[in-house]
Amino acid sequence: ARQKFLKRDSAEGSAVFAVVQHAALSHPEVSFRFLREGKEELNTPGDGSLQSAVYAVLGREIALGLLPCKGSGEDISIEGFVSRPVCCRGSRGGQFFFVNGRYVKSRTMQAALEQAYRNQKMVGKFPACVLHITTRLNGVDVNVHPTKTEVKFSNEKKLFDAVYYAVRSALEGEERHPTLTFTPPAKPDRPAPLRDAA
Repeated sequence: ARQKFLKRDSAEGSAVFAVVQHAALSHPEVSFRFLREGKEELNTPGDGSLQSAVYAVLGREIALGLLPCKGSGEDISIEGFVSRPVCCRGSRGGQFFFVNGRYVKSRTMQAALEQAYRNQKMVGKFPACVLHITTRLNGVDVNVHPTKTEVKFSNEKKLFDAVYYAVRSALEGEERHPTLTFTPPAKPDRPAPLRDAA
């Protein structure tokens, strides 16, 4: 019965690849290898480093444009990476949120992330991130959607503030305010006045 609802092989393969990506980013201590039609598309080291997993999953270009992000609030801790403002992308496809090790979709976290970049990025561009949020088990409800990807927090404002300030802190630590220094040119030595020959 399920076979009737399957999409084309390419679409189903991409869906499986996305699941493997999420698993690799949520468990950097585990090595993941993904093959499609005999071609290796993903291979993570499993060394326990989130940075290594991000590099393997998202690629060198994105990984090098990320900043470490860390923060905590009441009953909430946040750790991961966010993109530099100049490295924002044309879609939200590079945003990955994890709660207690589970990949989730959260409008609250998405809004907090993007609000933190206000006036720092180009219009139409979106920040990328890989953020791990740890909170009390009874502080989040994972049963609001059949796929378990959409969750509801007992205190959405507390979550918004924790994500917002963690991201702002990461961005402010990266900011480099340009300075202009003007050094007037040295005055050339004035030639001695010519004297009439006697």
